[in-house]
Amino acid sequence: MGRDLFGDPIVLAKEGRGRPEHAWSLESSNRVLIAFARGMTVKEAATAIGVSVPTLRKHYFSEVAKRDSARVRMEITQLARLNDAAADGNVAAEKELLKQMEKGAMISGARAMEKPAKVKQPKLGKKEQLVADAGTASKSGEWGSLLKH
Repeated sequence: MGRDLFGDPIVLAKEGRGRPEHAWSLESSNRVLIAFARGMTVKEAATAIGVSVPTLRKHYFSEVAKRDSARVRMEITQLARLNDAAADGNVAAEKELLKQMEKGAMISGARAMEKPAKVKQPKLGKKEQLVADAGTASKSGEWGSLLKH
């Protein structure tokens, strides 16, 4: 069986009605996981392997379930492979592993330095604002010195 331009198997037309049902394959599964690791949507992943979204969800449901963690899992898998190669004495792998670890440390440091998001207070209506202002009028402003606390 041959392959088309994109590496997909060429399926010859059979006798009978309708399109033949899609069959799960390891190659397509890996493509779907790589698409999710890259941040693609379910629709884009389906397009990447040449199926519809319902077909992707039917045959690759476990891959779709892993879509949110695919990027992190891919990065960890890559780091584990670099670590294995470095442990075997590959100097280039050691250098790349160190570079990736430093990159991760910089990202972690930047996240730690980020300010927490401000909680936006709901805007008060006119009456509520007047009541709130009346309650704090004696504490600040020119009236504060005239009124006894």
